[in-house]
Amino acid sequence: MAVGKIKLDLKDKKLLTLLDENSRYSNSQIAKKVGLSKPAVEYRIKRFEKNNVIFNFYAVVDFTKLGYSQYKLYIKFQNTNLEDEQKIIDYWIRTKNVMWVAEIRGRWDLTVSMLAKSNFEFGKILYGFMNKFSKFVLEKDVLLTEYSPIYSREYLTETKPKEFVYGIPEKIYELDEADIKILQELSTNARINFVDLAEKTKLTRDIINYRIKKLTEKGIVIQYRCYLNLQNLGINHYKVIFRTKNLDETAENKIKQYTKKHKKATQFLKLIGSWDLEIEFETENEDELYRILTEIRKEFSDIIRDFDILRITKNYKFSFFPF
Repeated sequence: MAVGKIKLDLKDKKLLTLLDENSRYSNSQIAKKVGLSKPAVEYRIKRFEKNNVIFNFYAVVDFTKLGYSQYKLYIKFQNTNLEDEQKIIDYWIRTKNVMWVAEIRGRWDLTVSMLAKSNFEFGKILYGFMNKFSKFVLEKDVLLTEYSPIYSREYLTETKPKEFVYGIPEKIYELDEADIKILQELSTNARINFVDLAEKTKLTRDIINYRIKKLTEKGIVIQYRCYLNLQNLGINHYKVIFRTKNLDETAENKIKQYTKKHKKATQFLKLIGSWDLEIEFETENEDELYRILTEIRKEFSDIIRDFDILRITKNYKFSFFPF
């Protein structure tokens, strides 16, 4: 549904910050923290949903503890019309290992992030796509995520900075059928209530409570957040990818700490492939982004060799547990 940009007041920003901090907060908990009545909270959340401000509520799942790595695919189209491009997008949306599909502007037209347990598994997914759509692909690039810290949106309201890191090798856990059912629901509807969750999974409330507690204790479920349609808030979402020089451990930590402290930075990725680093920024306009990049180039002139800017314009799929 196409909608115009909506303006947020301070209560809206606090509400969205809380949903991004823990989207399973009840309306009563949010009302107490924001200073609104419960009906007012319900109204504002429905307004966000009606105006397509929130793409989904999701559980952050540490997929590395399940044995998966994240592969990032960038695609440049050729000889396509809108129907051809939609077929490609639909293909990736239906592909079970795919966690993120988004339209982008810049050097590339589409970005796809997928999970696989080996290069062999990833290769089968990629070549399945290429065998079907190679005539529409002018160029592609594949990057493997070595590790990635994700940060809270400090710019909405004053909030304590939070960090979640995936990609660091950990003990691998095996999920059973009950765990999988629960994660399948929470990965795209984190605010689902226990009654509906029990109905969808065919599990009792006690079992669900116990399993969620265990998944949290093991660090498989890290937190519950909301994925915002930033364009509808007048905010631009960018990925800046970097090629580096002299990137030793000290230099890497220096630029990572810069990213962690920057209020407009929401993710840092260490990559393996033709690019070395990626930083996500959420800014009010392109001028603000270029001011940040000027600062980065000045601060890290001994590290940054080259960079490219990608603007995310539309999200089609997002899930940390897409299976």
